[in-house]
Amino acid sequence: MTLLITVFELLLLGPFPTELVPPPGSLALLAAVGAALALYVLHGLRPRPVRDAATTAARAMRRRSDRLPVPTLRDPDAAGRPRPRAPGAAAPAAR
Repeated sequence: MTLLITVFELLLLGPFPTELVPPPGSLALLAAVGAALALYVLHGLRPRPVRDAATTAARAMRRRSDRLPVPTLRDPDAAGRPRPRAPGAAAPAAR
């Protein structure tokens, strides 16, 4: 905060504050900087549109799943797991 006050004082009074009358250009510059700062603060305080929580949660889960590695299957022949079958010729029709 002290640095900000020092910068504004430098803009208003110049590098040598021995004279009490500021140069005319510094007042315009100080007003422009003050207006820009006020717009920046007011822009941050405006209400933002409400987002759908389900959409936000879905995006978060999608990002998280993109970051996670794909788990490798350690025991594909474990009991209760169906064995993968290669596609082949159609089975002959039962007579």
